[in-house]
Amino acid sequence: MKESYLEIVELDNGDIVLRPASESGEDTEPLATLKISDETRNYLKDRYFELAKCMFHAGIDYVYSDESIYDESSGIADDEDLRPKILH
Repeated sequence: MKESYLEIVELDNGDIVLRPASESGEDTEPLATLKISDETRNYLKDRYFELAKCMFHAGIDYVYSDESIYDESSGIADDEDLRPKILH
């Protein structure tokens, strides 16, 4: 069984991305990108990154909700052991 890990990181340009964690230390292609406005960053101060983590977690929870255990069109069964783990 291969475990897949995801990481949430802030890029130099301010984008916050969800991407596969790389064992080699190389940047990998983001699965999702979140842009938080300057106004929101100023309002939230240091908590804007926590907001981003919550948003990514909500998206992952939605994808792996009970409704998606089996997709008849693709024939893919959801296996909890194959779900990605998230690093922060």
